[in-house]
Amino acid sequence: MKFALFGADEESLSLAQAAVQAGHEVVWAGDVAVARDGWDLPWLPAEDLADQWEALLDHHTCAGVMVGRGLSPPEVRTDQLNQLIKNGIAVLATFPLVDSVLSFYEIDMVRCESKAVLHHFNPLAQPLPAFLQCARWVADGHPQLGQVEQIIWHRPLVQRTREQALWHFARDVELLGQVAGRLNRLGALGSPDEEATYAGLSVQLLGQSKIPVRWEVGPAQQSVLPRLMLVAENGTLNVEFNETGQPICFAVDQQTEPIEPIDPYAMALNHFIEAIEGREQATSTWPSALHAMELADTIEISLRRGRMIDVHDQQLSEDLAFKGTMSAAGCGILMILPPLLLVGGWLAGLFGLPVAHYWPHVLLALLTAFLIFQTLPKLLLNSRPADPTDDSNPASPQSKFND
Repeated sequence: MKFALFGADEESLSLAQAAVQAGHEVVWAGDVAVARDGWDLPWLPAEDLADQWEALLDHHTCAGVMVGRGLSPPEVRTDQLNQLIKNGIAVLATFPLVDSVLSFYEIDMVRCESKAVLHHFNPLAQPLPAFLQCARWVADGHPQLGQVEQIIWHRPLVQRTREQALWHFARDVELLGQVAGRLNRLGALGSPDEEATYAGLSVQLLGQSKIPVRWEVGPAQQSVLPRLMLVAENGTLNVEFNETGQPICFAVDQQTEPIEPIDPYAMALNHFIEAIEGREQATSTWPSALHAMELADTIEISLRRGRMIDVHDQQLSEDLAFKGTMSAAGCGILMILPPLLLVGGWLAGLFGLPVAHYWPHVLLALLTAFLIFQTLPKLLLNSRPADPTDDSNPASPQSKFND
């Protein structure tokens, strides 16, 4: 199978490398300057075709595109990804590809319209047997330790900046959602000082399992590896990770049980190929990526309000976007039009113009036209049902945050 590499970062290069090792071919490369500095990639095409990226819109160029951050500005990369998806090109993107949750909403709307294959790669969110086992213990209890009462994820960081904390949280929370069930309630704790806030950020989460989940940032003095802890009735189970961020063993007291290593890059690539060939029912993992980014975006809202925030999902569609626009326009009309017509009628009366007594009729006609215009989506827009292959409905920019 032929693939294209558009935008080089560590994970997009590793995905392309996995494709070559599996016998596939990388036939096109663009925005890969980073890959040529310190990487030994004999299979990488010699010519960088970033300025000719529109060639990827042709289905004959390749079967799928692996998209990484590269050196392009986020808004440019978002627009390019939207164009690929709009044209039905299968895409496997690294995560988070951009930092703005609004870009994720925009991409998801295009995905819903085109029904294109859109997968994201998060090494921590692959359905590894170790994570599935943890989810079973959370649901049914551990055979020795009993019912799980709390889930803790500790993330040591060398640079505990806002950007680093939010970037890692978006990736980690997908794993926590696999273990604890879909998370939809978030509360963040931190110092009033922004720098200190993210250096010691602690996030409390709740979801379907009703078991408290805590995500916390810490210094990387002793270890740079994350740690997952399941706190149960009769003890604590730790999931230990290696340098590549993959689970290597379960630890209870002094006893450890090794975890069989699985290559997340090869696993993600296989799921992507199955989706392209139509052998996989779910054609997109983007709703999960979108939900993780929305949770990350909610951290600042929670810090500002100082309380837990509920995140309610809402199906994104053309119809909802139109209704949101019309609602905003309606508020503007009601705020501006009546006072404007009142002033106009008063001025017309001062100058003796015969139209002074007709301003109420003009107002009524304009409001009636506005209400009639709102019926256009029923006539012009093709409403489409929600994607039945998605695990959950994507959240929209109009999601409600309730305290």
